[in-house]
Amino acid sequence: MTATFKPPKGASRQTLRFSSLESLGFSSDAFTWSERLPEIVETQKGRHEATVADLKPIEFGNHFTRGNVRWSLVILAVLIGSAVAAFGYWLYQRPAAVEQGAISDLEVTARALDDALPELALAAASLDMSETVTDGSALADVEREARALFEVSGSIASLETRTAASQAADSTLDALRLVRETGSYRAAVTPALVAPPLETNPDAIALDEAARSFGDWQLTFNDMRTALPDDVLPGVTQRIDTVSAGLTSVLTQYMDALREDDQGAAALTLSTLGTRLAEVGKVLDTSIDDIQSRIQLQIDEAIAALDSLGN
Repeated sequence: MTATFKPPKGASRQTLRFSSLESLGFSSDAFTWSERLPEIVETQKGRHEATVADLKPIEFGNHFTRGNVRWSLVILAVLIGSAVAAFGYWLYQRPAAVEQGAISDLEVTARALDDALPELALAAASLDMSETVTDGSALADVEREARALFEVSGSIASLETRTAASQAADSTLDALRLVRETGSYRAAVTPALVAPPLETNPDAIALDEAARSFGDWQLTFNDMRTALPDDVLPGVTQRIDTVSAGLTSVLTQYMDALREDDQGAAALTLSTLGTRLAEVGKVLDTSIDDIQSRIQLQIDEAIAALDSLGN
């Protein structure tokens, strides 16, 4: 019967290595057991081996006040946590604050545009007058307020409110464009719709001087036509083209009448030219009336959209 070795209680295994065997090519580990000495605890009654019952609780305050924790790190962690919490709350309430600010800006810009619209209506009413009543600075204010309203509307979350604000701005800008284009067109065309004040008495003017005078007026008329945009009042532009195409014939008739000492024929030629120019003026007035109606419709749409923002 073979006896089984049992290490003593509390013993630990240790490895023994023999350098002489290793030098000969052998590799072998040997083990030995060493008994671990029990931990001795002194008490009032004497010395005995330490057990779990001998562990004493450590007060939390005393443990940390002995310097095991760096209070600077604790304070730093608290500050960082507070900053993160504050930033998170700021991000949480920022959309509402931005929306409220955008609504306030929208109300201000809407009122400003509503106050500027009468200037636009006044400018539209003066399109058929000899001189414009509203100056350019007033129209510039209308444009500025309309564009400001359009920019602010992009920050509004409500689709209905954003659509109404955009409609008010777009209608205003369309009406403003019509006012400016029509006013510039009228200002360029109106002075040329008057027959040239040329001499009809053959005895009072030489032929070369008469030809030069009519040629200067014709050059001014053609320059005016060249400067006109094709997409503004096209009906008026077509009438102007018709008159321009017949000016060479008018010059011939005028010069023939002077050459033949026929003052009546010369006067009739210039009168006929004046009648053609006056017809162009009538077409211009009718076209401007249509434009004014369109402008007023745009202004009414802008006012209705602004009123919906106030509801």
